[in-house]
Amino acid sequence: MLFLPLEELNGKNRNAALTFLRKNEKYCVQLAANLRKNIAQCFVVYAGNACGKNIYGIVSIKKTVLHCLPFANENEQTALQEDFIQSFADLFAQEKFENPVCINGTSSGTRLIIKAFALLENTPSQINEYNLLVLQSKEFLKNLKKNPIKNDYQLIRCKKDLPGHYLSQIFELQKKYELEEVVPNNMEFDEDSCRLRLSNTMRTQYVLALEKDNVLVAKAGTNSIGYKYVQLGGVFTKPGERGRGFAKYVVSAVLIKSLRMHRVPVLFVKKQNEAAVHLYESLFFEKLGDYVIAYY
Repeated sequence: MLFLPLEELNGKNRNAALTFLRKNEKYCVQLAANLRKNIAQCFVVYAGNACGKNIYGIVSIKKTVLHCLPFANENEQTALQEDFIQSFADLFAQEKFENPVCINGTSSGTRLIIKAFALLENTPSQINEYNLLVLQSKEFLKNLKKNPIKNDYQLIRCKKDLPGHYLSQIFELQKKYELEEVVPNNMEFDEDSCRLRLSNTMRTQYVLALEKDNVLVAKAGTNSIGYKYVQLGGVFTKPGERGRGFAKYVVSAVLIKSLRMHRVPVLFVKKQNEAAVHLYESLFFEKLGDYVIAYY
């Protein structure tokens, strides 16, 4: 297979690649969001030796490897997939890219790239499996009920100018969220990196927190805004405040904002997190497929 840098394609072929991405965007919102800002180190995958109409995928090769590979099928072994594995490994070695921190995307695509890195004697230290979900917008809006939270709670938009007493609390919620849901076993939590991620998220995304008596009890927000889809993340309720409907309320508010932005919400949730799976089902999310993050 042929990997051509997106930034080097002419207008016609670049537009064809972006059309391909938009067509498959619900499976790779983070990739779409990244490409809206920066197309460096992003490659369009073609079969054969020349670019043309037959695009098979798009891959962004940075510290986080993101991909859109709809042809991938982990349940079958095909010549096309074997070609991709070898070609990806060759490209990675030739360009001398830094080893990734993780691979992030649909299960079949991620497992193809895992096999490519295995050819370079690089194996993941941890693999997390998720359900990829998409909101059934009409059902959500049709069943939207009156605010179940008492009037003494209020939603706060978390932006970079958030007052100091809230900023310290939103950081503690983010810290606990990352320790509980994000940080892999092979990595140490770094508070400075967490603060930087939180600051960037509040600057570029839509983040809400639920407050009562100057205490933040839950949060949720977007983490990637694509062309027609938006990916939710960072959903967390303070320990001791769970089971009271706070997460559902905050997530519902983020969903309403996303739909007003004319974006369809998607998210991924750990398969073993039964409480979260139940929450999203109650909000009319349906499964799109399997999602995998492999950490190196």
